[in-house]
Amino acid sequence: MKLSELELEVLQQIWSRETATAPDVHAALAESRELSYSAVKTIFDRLERKGAIRRESQVGRTIVYTATVVKDRLRRTLVREFLARVFPHGDRRPLFNALIRDAELSPEEVQYLRDLLNEHVK
Repeated sequence: MKLSELELEVLQQIWSRETATAPDVHAALAESRELSYSAVKTIFDRLERKGAIRRESQVGRTIVYTATVVKDRLRRTLVREFLARVFPHGDRRPLFNALIRDAELSPEEVQYLRDLLNEHVK
């Protein structure tokens, strides 16, 4: 499923609430960026057409939506697409280098990576 950056942001807002309305998501996103309500409503309509969200209920004239896409499944798909696009020949060492050298990893994240590598290297 192809999602724009804004579509993904809206979907993340819905995931964080379990259900959401366009006015709720607009209010949350408008705190950090200039965004019209009609733009958010258009994104809700697109996500519904793509099958990423569905109408759960209605309160007055306001529609309550829920996500139909599982967050972890979508993340895995997006990561696979990213890897195929950015590293088409399979050499992912630049990715590992950027993650380890350029990112400020917490001690917990470093330990998680160690554990993950130990699991998969056996």
